[in-house]
Amino acid sequence: VASATPSLESYYNFQQKKIQYLHLPKRYGGAKYPTVHIVDMLSNQEETGKFGQVISGLLQDKIEEKLNKNEQVILLQNRRGFSSVVKCNECGSIIMCKQCKITLTYHKNDNKLICHFCSFVVMHDSLSCQDCDNSKLIYSGTGTQKVESLIQNTFPKSRICRLDMDTSKSSTGIASILMSFSKHEYDILIGTQMVAKGLDFPNATLVGIINADLGLYLPDFRATERVFQLIYQASGRSGRSKKKGEVVIQTYSPNSIVIKNARELKISEFYHKELIEREELNYPPYSWLAKIEFIGPSRSSLISLIEKINKNIKGKYVGLDILGPTPCFLEKLKNQFRFQFVFKSQKTFDPNGTYLHKFIYLNFKNYNNQKLLGQNKINIYFDPISLI
Repeated sequence: VASATPSLESYYNFQQKKIQYLHLPKRYGGAKYPTVHIVDMLSNQEETGKFGQVISGLLQDKIEEKLNKNEQVILLQNRRGFSSVVKCNECGSIIMCKQCKITLTYHKNDNKLICHFCSFVVMHDSLSCQDCDNSKLIYSGTGTQKVESLIQNTFPKSRICRLDMDTSKSSTGIASILMSFSKHEYDILIGTQMVAKGLDFPNATLVGIINADLGLYLPDFRATERVFQLIYQASGRSGRSKKKGEVVIQTYSPNSIVIKNARELKISEFYHKELIEREELNYPPYSWLAKIEFIGPSRSSLISLIEKINKNIKGKYVGLDILGPTPCFLEKLKNQFRFQFVFKSQKTFDPNGTYLHKFIYLNFKNYNNQKLLGQNKINIYFDPISLI
């Protein structure tokens, strides 16, 4: 498997000489690396007095410059919809999904609010505050639809296409949009992470990353790695031929190691620092990981089951860290409550993960009987991709 941004585990295995690392020191075809600009959105807003600004002055100028040269632009906003948060102007209550403990996203094109996890829908025309019944609402947050609207208003003569799960729900739809952009039927391509990887448009000389901080502070040990990979990959879409490319990264965290290393395209430096943190916190690749997820329709029943299990946990050993039990980051999804344990088994004590597997089997083998669980479920994940 080849990747411009391999996983940290793969990079670590290369360091341990378990796999070979084939490195391309130069871009294909003699293309130059793009010039990368960082826009500190907080300082930019203080200077201009325009708070809540989505498109900075620099990015707007760069888009205009490229359009005047008949070159193309790619804009990345890794969140679909129009506004990710809708709240009451009177009491401040946020419009939430009735089946999940998350906010509903406003989709202006469809005139409705949608839950991106369970697809629960509220029509916008009948919308009012769930607590005080007030109909005056504030729309916050930015999705691809809002970016598209702002760009269309700013550059009315430009031809714009949007690529996200709303516009392209099949591989055929995705291919159609990308082919049209490749033929220069569009000047600006706006999209989620779907536009960030594996695309080669010789005439695309500007990539704008609207909000590079999205996902940066999620409570997951892979969060920074994912954000770095996304920025690095997106930046690589610019200037892939003889034309010099540019990248504008908008961020509220300009001093973040992730942002700094992404700006300088220093993948080895980022991986080196990230591995140091992983080792300090005993996360992969320095440990084996297991996540035990508890799911059920009744919070009290679920807590009772977890307390019973937690009280009787046995077989602990040197090198085992236990996190939890705690509510999952997304505690309620599709009318089901979610809690979790996370077990970290240090590889210096458990080189093959044998101790961890035996520990999980010892403590959870008796709970595969539905009579003991009732309406609850237990899911066991070894080496989980995410802890969210």
